[in-house]
Amino acid sequence: MIQVTEEDAFAHAARAAREEGLFVGPSSGASLAAVSSKLGELRDGTRILTFSYDTGERYLSVDGLFPAA
Repeated sequence: MIQVTEEDAFAHAARAAREEGLFVGPSSGASLAAVSSKLGELRDGTRILTFSYDTGERYLSVDGLFPAA
């Protein structure tokens, strides 16, 4: 298990939307944050599998999560 902060989970969800066009919620953002925290420890050619299993739709009303560009 890899623990991430709530702030990192929301930040990675917003980043996924902004940079990759993936409209995911903070649960998926947490998964992405966990992967991101381990990238420096992995050998070249390592494959990582994670799941994005929620949508960001219910979080549209959270101030600052998905700011208008």
